[in-house]
Amino acid sequence: MTAETFVGFLESVRPRGAGRWSARCPAHADNSPSLSVTEGERGILLKCWAGCTLEEITGKLGLRVTDLFFDAGLSDSEQRRLAKQKRAQERVAQAAAYEAKGRRIDTLREAEYVVRSAKAISITGWSDAKLDAMLNTLADAYERLWEDSDEWC
Repeated sequence: MTAETFVGFLESVRPRGAGRWSARCPAHADNSPSLSVTEGERGILLKCWAGCTLEEITGKLGLRVTDLFFDAGLSDSEQRRLAKQKRAQERVAQAAAYEAKGRRIDTLREAEYVVRSAKAISITGWSDAKLDAMLNTLADAYERLWEDSDEWC
């Protein structure tokens, strides 16, 4: 079973990042989400902050604890090996996407800083070369911010 499939059994599911969710715990009368669901390396990790056990949670959903493992339905060792490799590749791709997103945010913050700081600069006494370099820097910063604003729309 995948984590996406598992959270389909739950109520009031909220994403909390890559491979992480919070939801109402099915094992007790839960008014606010107290169940943490995380995609682990070999299966789905559950934590009820109200203290419900893993067996109580899976029992209320009509599942067994072994159903939380990714390879639970695979009988052949070759299939398990291939599934493990596929999950490892997916984790690497997720990590790369997360890192790229972080670098993009850093670039946008830097561009915004350049634009904001340039508003109060006095250019009297600047050489043509220095003025040209600053205008090119500002143009690049505005271009980065403009490209990013198109993606938000």
